[in-house]
Amino acid sequence: MLKRLIPALLALVAVLAWAAPAAAHGRSGEADVRFAQTIAGMELTVVVRASPQVPAPLQVDVVAHDPGRGGRVDLALRPLQAGGSSSGTTLVRAGRPGMYPVVLAVERVGPHELEVRAGGERSVLPFDVLVPRAPLWEVVVHAAFACAAVALIGALAGAALSRRALAGGCAVAFVAATVVAFTAGGLSPWFAPAVPEGAPPAPVSERLLGRPNAQPLIEVLPTRPARRSEFLLRVALFDGSTGRPADDLAEHHGALSHVVVSSLDGAYFRHVHPLRTAPGVYEVRLRAGEAGRHLVHAEFERTGAGGQFVSGAFTVGPGEPENALVRHDPPGGPAVEPARPVAGRPVTLTLDTGVTGLQPWLGMAGHLIVRTQDGGYLGHVHEAGSMAADGERVPDESVARYGPRLRFTFSFPRPGRYLAWIQYARNYEIVTVPHVIEVAAEGSPR
Repeated sequence: MLKRLIPALLALVAVLAWAAPAAAHGRSGEADVRFAQTIAGMELTVVVRASPQVPAPLQVDVVAHDPGRGGRVDLALRPLQAGGSSSGTTLVRAGRPGMYPVVLAVERVGPHELEVRAGGERSVLPFDVLVPRAPLWEVVVHAAFACAAVALIGALAGAALSRRALAGGCAVAFVAATVVAFTAGGLSPWFAPAVPEGAPPAPVSERLLGRPNAQPLIEVLPTRPARRSEFLLRVALFDGSTGRPADDLAEHHGALSHVVVSSLDGAYFRHVHPLRTAPGVYEVRLRAGEAGRHLVHAEFERTGAGGQFVSGAFTVGPGEPENALVRHDPPGGPAVEPARPVAGRPVTLTLDTGVTGLQPWLGMAGHLIVRTQDGGYLGHVHEAGSMAADGERVPDESVARYGPRLRFTFSFPRPGRYLAWIQYARNYEIVTVPHVIEVAAEGSPR
């Protein structure tokens, strides 16, 4: 009888593992939500901590990487469905990078909006409040062990009362339940993650086909900013199939969107994170560099789709001289191996920062941004030793455990001159190290 039961039990466990629903895109109930924001001249990361239960207090940390002149930051949390809102305020001090905590209140799971206000600017960040659920394999294991315990008691009672049929049947049930428990536990890596409470279900069509690329409209106001003047950069995204605003960006490496603005010669470089000012519209205020052509590269990811790069350009007109915006790190540029890179072959760049205790920024110990001289190509890779594996939690900004060396691996797509910038965080401040790399063609003389 036992031999007949075991295959059926194993088949049941396999079916449960196969039928388990997929987890919400990019998040579990235990994961924090991060939104890098360039607002009111400050570079902030707003971290919404995971909620083990709801209703409960909601911890929000405003991490000031570049506080600039500082200022008041107002936060307001509101559910998109019925429920009360919550608000809080913190004061970021000029020249004082670090964490500024705010405690809000959350009443229910599901879709919410977090409004961030500072210096007359406003950003509305959509996210889901999720509460973790026990994975299916864990439920199966607990239930099977409970059944095994009951069966064992029944077998012992049947043996004590000399009831062989009862004792035999309970013994078989005990063995079968134990087999299910250990089998489910052994197969736990193959079970799909449990969908947290509050996660929105994805339509079947999107699960099968994904979403189309977004079409961008990149513009600056005024259209030709003068040197040293402030201007507004706007990136509007539209769905490639309907033409409607693409307002479904997923948190992607700690932000809804990453924007790199650089001059052709690389003297002006900004890696910023625009504010969501309207559905599908992302804006950031910047101060212009030297006169000439500037390039814009935006990186984002739509929910249910892959990552996407879009680009644009604008021209800075004449005006007052502009101070350099790129910070140079004292240790100098990175070591490149091989010393003469060849297009299409992996290259390792190692930067010795000279210090330990580097902190993660945007979930990584370091970022390498590479651009061709003409701006036709831009690449973005992360420090190799700090990339979290699937299922691992993103390192917290307060953890200073990296350095002194940061290592990047990259393959340059074609020969020519490349402008490179390595960025990392030290004492919460962002350091940018520029570098120029000459890449040779395959088969060229060394």
